[in-house]
Amino acid sequence: MFSENINKIYDGLASIKFDTLIWIVWGSFLGIFALTFILGFVLPKIREASKRPFLCFVNIYAALTVAAFLTANGFGQSVLAAAIFWCVGYLLYGVLCFFTKRKQVKLVQSQVAVSSLPITPPATTAQKPQTPARAEIPAAKSSVRLEHAISVTDRLLQKNLGKGDRQELEKLKNTLAVLQMKGTLTPAEADILNENFNALLKLMAKYNV
Repeated sequence: MFSENINKIYDGLASIKFDTLIWIVWGSFLGIFALTFILGFVLPKIREASKRPFLCFVNIYAALTVAAFLTANGFGQSVLAAAIFWCVGYLLYGVLCFFTKRKQVKLVQSQVAVSSLPITPPATTAQKPQTPARAEIPAAKSSVRLEHAISVTDRLLQKNLGKGDRQELEKLKNTLAVLQMKGTLTPAEADILNENFNALLKLMAKYNV
């Protein structure tokens, strides 16, 4: 029974013109790559997600390439074609990973920028009375505000945002994520949190969130 089914499948593939069969196999693979690449620019979650599932598609389509070539070529030519396809697929996988690494580098740069901020605010002029240094914001209070702000940014990113607003919101989310990792905030970092929170409120009002 199994051999008969396999023979039917093979006969069905062999009945298709070889060039057409290759276009179907490679064309669908290129379609998956293009869709993943484009969605990576549109949806930050996809850009930041692991690209290993795409690597699985590379291996699957390499096997399909062998099967397709065997319908009209010898074993050696089929293996060579699959090997070439496999190498090209890994190069495309590297392209997708490159854009993910670029996003991670931006996050690290944002973290370094926040960490390098002075602990105390700049000194006031001599004419103004000196005010006592502000105490650091408790970690519990800042954590609640940050978790709420980050959840709001996630909801906003699901909206149909303008290009400028989306870029501003992604930078804002990166800064909030860095502040969240620091725990207790210094006065200067608390000011940054307030500025980002105010910017977030404007976007919430603009997009009715």
